[in-house]
Amino acid sequence: MDLFIVVLKRSAAELFYLTALIIIIGLLLGILEKGTNRNMQRAFGIKGIMTFALIGTPIHEIGHAVMCIIFGHKITKMKLIDTNSKTGVLGYVEHSYNPNNIYQRIGNFFIGIGPIISGIFVLLIGLYFLLPESFHLLQNNLRVQGNYNILDKSLITSNVLISITLIKSIFTLSNITKITFWIFIILAFCVSSHIALSTPDIKGALDGFIFLFLVIVVVNFIAMYFNINTYEYISRVGKYNAYAAALLIMALVFSIISYIISYILRLLRRGF
Repeated sequence: MDLFIVVLKRSAAELFYLTALIIIIGLLLGILEKGTNRNMQRAFGIKGIMTFALIGTPIHEIGHAVMCIIFGHKITKMKLIDTNSKTGVLGYVEHSYNPNNIYQRIGNFFIGIGPIISGIFVLLIGLYFLLPESFHLLQNNLRVQGNYNILDKSLITSNVLISITLIKSIFTLSNITKITFWIFIILAFCVSSHIALSTPDIKGALDGFIFLFLVIVVVNFIAMYFNINTYEYISRVGKYNAYAAALLIMALVFSIISYIISYILRLLRRGF
């Protein structure tokens, strides 16, 4: 019984370490996205929402689609952007899978968070090509400050500090005069405004989350039997998770700015 509890605690800690930040920020982004869209629609109608959606929504849906392919789901219907939507749904990916296939069931989690993965990827590529100094600063800070061998709150604190440093490096006087800076800012606003998880995304991800946890529990039972330290392997993933954390926090900042701007525009257009 004691072994079972130890395995459950370890599995929960590892899953929390790998997914908690993505889920929490994904939910926060969802709240901000709804608020921003509501403000933009009241200020400018559907055209206001389309300002960011033309770039952000296709990236969102591509995230779902790529994860469907990786986890063997069949894409039955897909629309990257619907500019004439009467239901408010700007894009969608419909897919089917074998419920008896554990790999495909786990895939539901990654398909659900696919928009966050694709959004992070686009932000990282944008940073690399448009603001290389900031990208290399992020890379160096993660290498020097990141301690991925210990799963505790100090790791979260470190990631937050690295994110703050990244944001400061982007908004500099020298960058403001560069066209690449403004291209990145537009890209970041578009991605951040549509990186969030929708209610269907969350429902789909929950099924995969449960199966992912069960698999981690089984793996930890086997690992403990053979005296294998799974933290070592989790810490390797943590190096990549740190990039995700830094960029997600940055996306959250951009999303907050988007909400504030949209609220001001709504007041100006509709009156106080």
